[in-house]
Amino acid sequence: MRLTRAALANPYQVLVAVLMIGVLSVFLIPRTPTDLLPRFKTPAVQILTLYPGMPAEVMEADITSRLERWTGQSNGVSRQVSRSLTGVSVVRDYFREDIDPNTAMSQVSALAASDLYYLPPGTAPPMVMPFDPTAPIPLALLAVSSPTASEKELYDVAYFKLRNLLQGTPGVIAPAVYGGKIRRILVRLDRDRLQARNMSLMDVSAALRAQNVLVPLGNLKAGNVDYQVDTNGIPTTVDALNRFPVGGERESPILVQDVGSAEDTAQIQSNVVRIDGRRQVYIPIYRQPGANTLSVVKEVRGALDGLRSSLPEGMNLSVALDQSVFVRDAISALLSEAGLDALFAGVMVLLFLKSLRASVIILLSIPL
Repeated sequence: MRLTRAALANPYQVLVAVLMIGVLSVFLIPRTPTDLLPRFKTPAVQILTLYPGMPAEVMEADITSRLERWTGQSNGVSRQVSRSLTGVSVVRDYFREDIDPNTAMSQVSALAASDLYYLPPGTAPPMVMPFDPTAPIPLALLAVSSPTASEKELYDVAYFKLRNLLQGTPGVIAPAVYGGKIRRILVRLDRDRLQARNMSLMDVSAALRAQNVLVPLGNLKAGNVDYQVDTNGIPTTVDALNRFPVGGERESPILVQDVGSAEDTAQIQSNVVRIDGRRQVYIPIYRQPGANTLSVVKEVRGALDGLRSSLPEGMNLSVALDQSVFVRDAISALLSEAGLDALFAGVMVLLFLKSLRASVIILLSIPL
């Protein structure tokens, strides 16, 4: 009642306040972050460590538990969540809200790097990255397709070109590529031929690893010209690799083609992507912590023309999934419900109180 009396006693102040709210809303509402979920303000850091083929039990005992102990020393850690799978260790450190996210990242990165010395030999260096639990699914999927290009070519373009170009888009994280075939130059060896030459798989592997290198030798100064000299032992074609020496004497070397053959092929395909019934490749687009779904997708769509111009002839880039559509639909539904609520409330007041003035007050009060 006090608020009502004060409003009736000061009608001009109330009118000024209403006008101020209206004017501020015009400027502030378009600048307000819009998303399905609120921004996750608690800093969180994820440590991903890989050891291909290692059983989950060993990953838990020798890698996950150690990273928990080491990174748990970071200042401000409130809790830890971890998961161990075959060949994969995931540790998440959640910090208090008063801890700066950059400080959390630097602490965890330093501690994870220092623990690498104590991890089992062959463990890949831990990958430390910010973690946003409100962005578990991609905001968009970019599909790379072509009626003529192979899956190897699609994967190479998506992984080595498009993914790097997308990283420069504000708020975008494009960590992986799904589908396609990963190109590999494989040397397939014949057991009988190896035994006939008293060689093993490790002999061939060691020879290829030792000689298939590029070694910079330094500079050669000749008059006014300075030459960069290097020794390049990397074969540029599969045929050259087949003629690569892997054993024997200098007069009669044993070549790769004597014990097997080199092939330009792909590693075993572990995932297949089909869009509209055709095998394609897609790049998931995630948002950086604190980024807005609508703005990130808008930036990605704005960059599509430039990305398409960098593709080889015959390749196409399209958006196969757009989460911003659901966000816009949710906001539109919210506004529609608010408008209907105000309308029905005004109609009910008009029907039962028979007061047009009260109905107008209700219609104005609810939006304000």
